Formats: sequence, structure tokens, C-alpha cells
Amino acid sequence: MADLIELWNAAADAFDQRYQALTDASWDKPTPCDEWTVRGLIGHAVGVQATFGGVLGSDVAADADWPAARDGMKAVLATPGATDGTAFYAGFGGEVPKAMLISIATTDLLVHTWDLSKSLGVDASLPAESSAAALASLQSLPAEVLRAPGRFAAEVEVPADADAQTKLLAFAGRRP
Repeated sequence: MADLIELWNAAADAFDQRYQALTDASWDKPTPCDEWTVRGLIGHAVGVQATFGGVLGSDVAADADWPAARDGMKAVLATPGATDGTAFYAGFGGEVPKAMLISIATTDLLVHTWDLSKSLGVDASLPAESSAAALASLQSLPAEVLRAPGRFAAEVEVPADADAQTKLLAFAGRRP
């Protein structure tokens, strides 16, 4: 399996492809996330990347746009030892393994890349290896954390032989 940085880069490339497809008419379209339009979805996804990038050492502002958040995270992940040790993240109440933060950032980016793809009516394929790793990461979380309000909806049933992307999305409460 690829390392965490390669998995994040693949997810970021997929998100970037969809981001590049945005038009002025795209921003107010609905998304699979009932509470968000494309504008809200992008704001959330980019905010997660900027926030986690900042926790990992990037100097990108929390309200950065996608190119700045992407470039800030790429720069942090390119530093030696980027996945080693811990970082303080108040959102989790203290020190958190950096690898866990990168994994969460990757998972968030993948799921919202699919959401954005559906909203834009473009290819919704996600990187298979990143999807498999994100699924394993989500499955390792306690249900009370994963299914807390504002996080993931209940898992959707899919065939046991479904691919990693389908299983990831279904586990995240999406209807692939």
C-alpha cells in the first residue's frame, strides 16, 4: 500500500480535478450533503485541509482557498518526518498522531470529492488505493465518534463484493 502522503496526494489530485471543473453556475448547486450547496461543501472541505495543514505546520490561513490550502498541505507533507510524532489539535482535545490527522484529511477529501462530482455531474471515480485506506481508517473509529451529529450518517448496505470506493461511500452514509 502507498504511504499516507501518496494517498493524500492522490485524493488532492482527484479533488483538484473537480475543483477545476467549477463554473460560476456551480456554486449554488445542491450536493449529496443536504445542508450544503457546492459553495458550502467546498468551504468545508477546504477548511478541513487548511486547518489540519495548520496543525501539521502550514502557515495557510483557516479561510484559505483550495489552491492555497492544497499547496500548504503539500509543502507540509513534503518535509522530512511529516507523518512522525504528534501534533496538538484542540478539536480532539490534545496531542494526536500526525498520521491520524493526515488520514482524516485524506478521507474527508475523498468523500467530498465524490459529493462534488455528483453535484457537477462529472466522473465520480476516486483513487482506489486511497479509498481502501480511507475505508480502513473509518472502520477503525468508534461508532460514537463516527456517527456523532454533524459527522457521518448511518452506513448504507452494499454488496459484499463491492469495490473499495463503493464500500467507503456506503460506510460514510452516502448512497453510491
